[in-house]
Amino acid sequence: MKIERAEISACRYELKRALDTSRTRVSERRGYALELIDEDGRIGRGESLPLPVAGTEDLEETGRALREVTARLPGREGELAELLDWVDEWAPATPAARFALDSALHDLEAQRRALPLARLLAAHPSGSVSVNEVLGLGDPQRTAEAAAAAVARGYRTLKLKIGAVPPEVDADLLARVRGAVPRAVALRLDANGAWSVRDALVALERLSEFDVELVEQPVPARDLAGLRHVAERSPIPVAADEALAHEAGREALLGGELAPVAILKPMVLGGVRASARLAAASGVRCVVTTTFEGPVGVAAALHLAAAVGDRELAHGLAASDALVADFPAQLAPTSGSLSLPRGPGLMGTAPG
Repeated sequence: MKIERAEISACRYELKRALDTSRTRVSERRGYALELIDEDGRIGRGESLPLPVAGTEDLEETGRALREVTARLPGREGELAELLDWVDEWAPATPAARFALDSALHDLEAQRRALPLARLLAAHPSGSVSVNEVLGLGDPQRTAEAAAAAVARGYRTLKLKIGAVPPEVDADLLARVRGAVPRAVALRLDANGAWSVRDALVALERLSEFDVELVEQPVPARDLAGLRHVAERSPIPVAADEALAHEAGREALLGGELAPVAILKPMVLGGVRASARLAAASGVRCVVTTTFEGPVGVAAALHLAAAVGDRELAHGLAASDALVADFPAQLAPTSGSLSLPRGPGLMGTAPG
């Protein structure tokens, strides 16, 4: 593969409804779109939308890294692994920038080999992926109504943001949501690191009566010992999320000393290759999720989920429900799932 040209442009997406979590409010996503053009005129696409609260660099650092790397890319050639290694060396501390470059290079290689991108990551990827709907913090009754509406659209897993209010308020929220949807619908919780170890165990004991599937990141990202302690004692299965943005967290996961489930965010982990390697080496159940990316970022995450994601768990890929963006029909969930594009490359077509 030889890169002839690289083009960067700014991009911005608004959320249809601002998403409140225990740590922040997200109302828009800003970043960069990337195109890499090879010697045969193929276009590989990537997207970089940094989110520092999730563990990435900031927007200024992303832009600087992308400009620095793409200025050196034209004329560079090599196998996919060689080019990805080179990118990792030039942008080691900017995972969001690496995600765009990683996606574009994978896209070019998949087009060159006339394969869906997922086939570069796994011999037998899943043909479809279950996805979850995300319900942010808000009035319990309105959240229950939104939950019922999501189930009517075909979702079978609902993810609830919790932890910003007292446990009794969270309990009221879950009671109302559980009462509004069938028991077969899975409820997943995301505390975004809101609790201390003690508070997490107390809250999770109380919330376990609502038949919760799992809880993501109940304690702060840097408290690895605390996360392991909660995971070992919680009545609800625990997943590591923000902890994986840090090298120490990834090492703890690989050592079997963190949690039984990992939330893989390729924007935060530096690309689909890094995410797939972490999934393979850790041996834990993996859920793939975006940080609310546009169509290109979601497509990359979908291929990753099809390749390495747990097939019994839903994945966080329903960004088309949340963002004002021109998503192709194949990236809009149908009956709570997304189908893997069958054509070559990232989007299932070979853009020219």
